[in-house]
Amino acid sequence: MRMRALVAVVAMCLVAGSMGLAAAPPKPQKTPKPATHTLSGTVESYDAAARTLTVKGTKATWTFGVGDARVWDGSKSVGIEDLASHMGTKVTVKYTETAGDKSATSVRLAASRPKSR
Repeated sequence: MRMRALVAVVAMCLVAGSMGLAAAPPKPQKTPKPATHTLSGTVESYDAAARTLTVKGTKATWTFGVGDARVWDGSKSVGIEDLASHMGTKVTVKYTETAGDKSATSVRLAASRPKSR
């Protein structure tokens, strides 16, 4: 009789334990971060109204959204609006691409050279 009671208790524990596992909510899947890409070229244009930057490379021209991008002039952080005064300046752009749209995360202008006398 004790053996049957012990078997019954163990069986109930197993059933109760499996119910708890089955009732656990599924873990939410993490959305993968978009890959970051880098390219270099020269600033061809900056449209402040559309907040886009066009960069010309040796073989292609790219347009980037710059809404949340950080802009660096050498090692100094500058405002996005400063891009308008740097046409023709060499630039390195870090960006992500989603559904064909390129969004700049960082724009680094080549360091300005001091003017010689």
